[in-house]
Amino acid sequence: MKHRGSSNRARRQQRKDQAIDRQSLRDKRTHKQQLELIKTRPGESKKEKHRLVAIIKKAYEESKDG
Repeated sequence: MKHRGSSNRARRQQRKDQAIDRQSLRDKRTHKQQLELIKTRPGESKKEKHRLVAIIKKAYEESKDG
């Protein structure tokens, strides 16, 4: 049986292009900007918050020591 919709080549390409656009916007943000954006979202995003906080703390410690 053929799966309709999800196997459409044009739709897959469109989703891929949209993902690339989202990723490029995400890459332009600083870690602090991303953390602020996460706070506005519904849900907790625990893993992403902890990862960003660790990166920010590490950068702070390096700038403080250097």
